[in-house]
Amino acid sequence: MENYELVHSSRVKFIYPSEEEIGDLTYIVAEKMGDLANLHAYNILLYVLAFQVCRSKSTTSEDQHLLHPKTLILTGSDMFLFDEDYVSYPLPDFAKEPPKRDKYRLTDARRIRDLDRVLMGYQTYPQALTFVFDDLESPDLLCNLTMDHFAKLTGNRQSVTGNMENVLTVPFIEIEAVGFDVPETCLSLKLKTSDTYWYFLSDSQNLKEIYSCLNMFNSAVKNSSSAQEFINQLLESHQLTDGDTVVKGAFAAHLLNLAEVAPCNQQIHSFPTDSSSEAKNSPYSDILSFTWQSETHQDPVYVPCLLFLTPSQLCIMKVDFVALTKKAKTLEEKRWVELIQIPLASVLLHPKQGCSSSTQPAGAFRDGHVLELMTRLKFVTAVFLLPHDKFLFLSLFSQLRASLQDVKTIAFFKVKKCHGSIKSCPLSPTMTRRTLKSSPQGLQRPHLTLSLLYPSDPLIQKLTDENQCPFHLSVSPSLHFLTGLKGNDLVEFFYNSVAEVENEDIKHLLWSSVVFYKAPDVEITACIMLSTKAVYFVLHDSAAQLGDQSLVWDWKPSDHEKRDFLHSYCFTIKLNDLQSVNVGLFDQYFRVAGPSADHIISCLTRDSYSTHAFIQQLMSVLSFLAKTPSPEPVEQDFYTEFGNKSTGKMENYELVHSSRVKFIYPSEEEIGDLTYIVAEKMGDLANLHAYNILLYVLAFQVCRSKSTTSEDQHLLHPKTLILTGSDMFLFDEDYVSYPLPDFAKEPPKRDKYRLTDARRIRDLDRVLMGYQTYPQALTFVFDDLESPDLLCNLTMDHFASEFNTSDMKRTTGSVDKEVQWCIFVPGSDSREKLISLLARQWELLCSRELPLELTG
Repeated sequence: MENYELVHSSRVKFIYPSEEEIGDLTYIVAEKMGDLANLHAYNILLYVLAFQVCRSKSTTSEDQHLLHPKTLILTGSDMFLFDEDYVSYPLPDFAKEPPKRDKYRLTDARRIRDLDRVLMGYQTYPQALTFVFDDLESPDLLCNLTMDHFAKLTGNRQSVTGNMENVLTVPFIEIEAVGFDVPETCLSLKLKTSDTYWYFLSDSQNLKEIYSCLNMFNSAVKNSSSAQEFINQLLESHQLTDGDTVVKGAFAAHLLNLAEVAPCNQQIHSFPTDSSSEAKNSPYSDILSFTWQSETHQDPVYVPCLLFLTPSQLCIMKVDFVALTKKAKTLEEKRWVELIQIPLASVLLHPKQGCSSSTQPAGAFRDGHVLELMTRLKFVTAVFLLPHDKFLFLSLFSQLRASLQDVKTIAFFKVKKCHGSIKSCPLSPTMTRRTLKSSPQGLQRPHLTLSLLYPSDPLIQKLTDENQCPFHLSVSPSLHFLTGLKGNDLVEFFYNSVAEVENEDIKHLLWSSVVFYKAPDVEITACIMLSTKAVYFVLHDSAAQLGDQSLVWDWKPSDHEKRDFLHSYCFTIKLNDLQSVNVGLFDQYFRVAGPSADHIISCLTRDSYSTHAFIQQLMSVLSFLAKTPSPEPVEQDFYTEFGNKSTGKMENYELVHSSRVKFIYPSEEEIGDLTYIVAEKMGDLANLHAYNILLYVLAFQVCRSKSTTSEDQHLLHPKTLILTGSDMFLFDEDYVSYPLPDFAKEPPKRDKYRLTDARRIRDLDRVLMGYQTYPQALTFVFDDLESPDLLCNLTMDHFASEFNTSDMKRTTGSVDKEVQWCIFVPGSDSREKLISLLARQWELLCSRELPLELTG
């Protein structure tokens, strides 16, 4: 053992014990107790050398007192007496073999909770302490008490004790075996006089105390592994995905489908559930508790499941206790246990959770035990066995789900929550926070403490005005419902279905298309809600295409018509995780970036005003974040300042906010690079100045798609339209991959700009404006000239009877073909600017006004 060693100037070594020796002693204590799995419970608080005073009968009238040297060790829960070898350890250098006896030999151990009293004084021995313990070895009994009809308890202590029934009383010596079949959650007990197995489900601390007590007095107790090791073994044996499987909490509960439990429908609030046929076909129908027909009960008995929460999943363990009693429990097969993994992103509380609780007594069984969950349109009712497990599960579930860095499901009712008007439960000026202690039935979502001025009427009106979805964006049924919310309904929707952080206020709302870094080809409609703590993206159903979530998001459009609630998807970026905001050229879009690829999203507003308004609101809410001041910049010498310029990254205008979030704006260099790309695509780098950019705008190219109906469908293809002094260009642009994030190790697989079409302004014949093709779209009609410098020779038949312009013929090929660009520019300002600049350039090139035709 490495101890602290001090070598004196006289070369004498002074050796002091190290922390490692304390750790070894802790290990020895836990080993003596046979509880190495719970090593931390035996941290040593006190180590003292003492004497144990024993009386010895003497021939004289007074008894003699014998002092036996002992080492007394005090831990957090126990007291120990050891015989210690004080001289043989550490081994001298000349020792060739270890001593014949151990350094520590346990002579007695007692739990502190069994200490009845302490006697101090001179009666036994001067200055001695007498510790009086309750002797648990005398009764040696294990008692199991149950309560009959526990669901009807009113919470009165007399009713609790009156309903207790003793079902098992057994001496310790009659216990054949005790062990954790499911570590820290399920304790099994086998008696010598019976073939019956007893299984106890409780919280980890209670089971460990029982296990530790039995371990002290019964050698048949088996050592057990931890719940974490057990889960890992199951994942390996079932060949399931492990991911992040750190167990955060374990709970015992019945998982029921109330549609199949007739008695429960009368006692527990019912809600729309699936038919039995749908439930059987459900991918999660196997998560429900096993049923077992008892010989003594007419109704089936539901076997509890074990719920394990990990950072990203809800693991449901179904134990077949009948198979378990038959010892079919090898690590390779695990036939007695079934493990089901469900992503937390697809698990949420029932939208009506907590509605009916207000009509029931405060001590009702439902409030403390029953929780309604929902996953994939399937409803599951969890009935927790222990009184506090619902509270603990809700608290941990909400915390883990809020910390998920993934797209999550949200659900809300089409009608007012609890079948009442929202105005009947308005947002009061001083809303009281529903805490976990004061309102267990309201745990489904944290409600906030609001100021006297929030939500103010101007703010509510502002949010209502902002809740206008552009007509060109595709909306799902849930987003369509969201667009119809006004006033307090909109604010309450945010707090009931979206908000995840305590004490946050919604400040701004924006409808836009978004593109995720991991899916740069997919544009998704989103309602962006900016609060004082986070940015929330309520997404279109096409969010199912993101990543590998195809097994999670399997909603069917027809399902919305059958139910009185709607589902949607939501992605959250906490403001504390926000690192930078990149503003696109001409404020046509912006990109928010966090610490990983999951946190990079481009918002394609296609409107400079919307971009500017969001950036201003974001800067405003970031000012409320408490951040430490940035360190003072270090003065750099000449070589440091000017020697690191070849970074390969474009130098843009960068503003570092007080919250340390970087706002990056495009510089003139980026405009120059885009000009170079345009000239390079045209193969005319020698004439670079001719391609100076006059306008850059994000638009859509409208294409017709034949439909089975009488009317044709119009498809909108995102395009970037660039106008120069002589040409018009259409590009496919990557809006999210550039500029490269700091963590990117290689460039994206595709270029930022990909040219799809280019036309000369002088070839523009006319511009059609109106609603004929697509509302507010512009149709640019070009002459399709294969050669950019085409000379047409017009001839006339001089021998014709009379002059007719139709007799004029083009003798140099046929050029009567036309090419049409149907372009929809969402931003009205950008649309007007495009027409104005194009008309000016066309007039300069063709010496006449641009023909503009209005269509119906």
